[in-house]
Order: sequence, then structure tokens, then C-alpha cells
Amino acid sequence: MKQQTKHFMNDRFVRSFFKSKLRMGVILAVILAVAVLYKFSSVNAKTIYDRYYTSYDLGTMRGNGTSDTLQEAYRLEEAYKNKNWSKVASLYNQESARTAKYYFLAGMADLELHQYQVAVEQFEAVLSENEKNHNTYFKDEAEYFLAFGYLMNNESGKAVRLLANIRQNKEHQYYPMANQISGVDMKILGLKSR
Repeated sequence: MKQQTKHFMNDRFVRSFFKSKLRMGVILAVILAVAVLYKFSSVNAKTIYDRYYTSYDLGTMRGNGTSDTLQEAYRLEEAYKNKNWSKVASLYNQESARTAKYYFLAGMADLELHQYQVAVEQFEAVLSENEKNHNTYFKDEAEYFLAFGYLMNNESGKAVRLLANIRQNKEHQYYPMANQISGVDMKILGLKSR
């Protein structure tokens, strides 16, 4: 009888122990599922854009040119530095001899004006202009900000691929900034874009 009681007590203890562990496991699984569901639902192009987008800071222009082209470039840069996005767009539209810099600054102004499709076209023009002229003027900048244009233009798949390329190239000027974007967020955006 003593043996039976001892066995019964051990059996009760074991069942009780496993029940409490099972409850803890279920609770942890529910918490994890809720966290994963929340993360998945909260990551989208807008949240990534809002969290990681920062305006481009244009450096100081060097030299005192007097030609019409230099004066136009100076006015474009001044409008950009003053964050007069509409004037940047207007000056860009008036210029016929557009350079990679013109395309880039116009693209940045369009991002600021929430004209994402136009911004995408401007940044793609920078890359096309550079390819045509065999140089890299504003290439890294255009690639990085093009990704944000893609995000807001409902082309998250293109944005993820472009950011992934930047994240793999340690020589890219925007490598550190692209790597600040969570890898989990990138994977979620990639899944959602399919």
C-alpha cells in the first residue's frame, strides 16, 4: 500500500509538472504568435519610409561661374537648400541641358512633394545618364533614394532588391544607412511584395 501511495504521489507530481509546463508552452506560443502577427502587420512601405527616410543634404557649391548654365545650376541648388521644392521642380522643367545633378535634385524635390512616380523617373534618369556618359555622378545617392521612391510607388519588390544590393556593397556610400533597416523588415516587405 505504501508503495502504491508513493507511486501515485510521484505520478500526480509528474502530471502536475507537465501540465504546468504545457500551459507555459501554450502561453509562450500564443505570445510569440501575437508578436509575429503584429510585426508582420505593422511593417509596410510607409512605415519603412517614415522610419528610415531622411532628406539629402546638398553640400556647398564651389566656384563663381558666370555662364547661364552655372547661374541656373546655382539657382537650382539655392532653391534646393532653401527646401523650395516647387521652385526646384520649376527650374528643372525650364532647363534643357539636364545633368545627373539636375535629375537627382528634381527627384529629391519630387520625393518631398510626394510625387513618387516622377521621383522614380528622375532617379532612373540619373542612372541612365551616368551609364550613357560612363560616370558615377550621384549614382549612389540615386540608387538609395530610388529605393524609397519605389517603396512609396507601390513597388516594394524593386525597393527590397535595390536595398539588398546596397547592403551587400560595403563600398556603396549608403551602405551604413541601408544596413540600419532591419533585415526582418526587409524580409517581410519582400514577402508582402510577392
